[in-house]
Amino acid sequence: MKSENNFEKTIVGKAKELGASLAGIASIKDLKASPSYEVYGKKPFYEEYERDSSDYHEFKGYKWRDEHKSVLVWALSHPESEPVLDWWSLKVKGFTPGNGVMRMQSKRLRIWLGEELGIKALSLPYQIEYGGAFLKDSAHLAGLGVIGKNNLLVTPEFGTRVRLRGIFMEAELKPTGPSGFDPCNGCKMPCHTACPRNAFRSGAFERVYCKAENDERYDNEEMLDGSIMGIEEASMVMKPCRFCELACPVAQGASL
Repeated sequence: MKSENNFEKTIVGKAKELGASLAGIASIKDLKASPSYEVYGKKPFYEEYERDSSDYHEFKGYKWRDEHKSVLVWALSHPESEPVLDWWSLKVKGFTPGNGVMRMQSKRLRIWLGEELGIKALSLPYQIEYGGAFLKDSAHLAGLGVIGKNNLLVTPEFGTRVRLRGIFMEAELKPTGPSGFDPCNGCKMPCHTACPRNAFRSGAFERVYCKAENDERYDNEEMLDGSIMGIEEASMVMKPCRFCELACPVAQGASL
């Protein structure tokens, strides 16, 4: 399906109507040529990414279906004043309250795409190792922001304080980005010095140190009242590290 009826504006508008703070469209072809796709395919961080779904012992990587031509990616604002959005619990649908909200948005968007525009779509899992998309790259290509020197998506409106989700679409739509936004130029990079694990010690992000910090946080989960997480029963809760995210000066205080 080619883009002939300004579907892009309609789709982005619907995503925002359903609660997205930002939304845009990227080409799957462009996404496959993105830095993350190339690097991750050579050296996956999660071994599940390499396993063929039909044979647990085959290592071939996950393949996106040929009929998927575009990805709709959207952001949910995550202000510092709402830390619970990414607190993690096994008892919460989607594991975090924020992801639960975005999963419902994804379902409603997928159904709407089919019923109103005749576009078949696939709601994506968050994890790339289980067939998801590279959401930061998708968001950059869709014009939501850029991947900064903190290895996070930096948006003009909300800085790094966003959460992302995506949908693959069987329609060849026009990308809504990327933009020329360049927030890290001249920045003193407080994100690098804020990291409790010095994950930027080499000058670039090193995932292993970031993982060590969050692994320790998993080991020190807290039992919290369920109402805090939007559920009825108490649960063990892990609070992910956000030091580099909250240190970013872009749009600081925009969504307190």
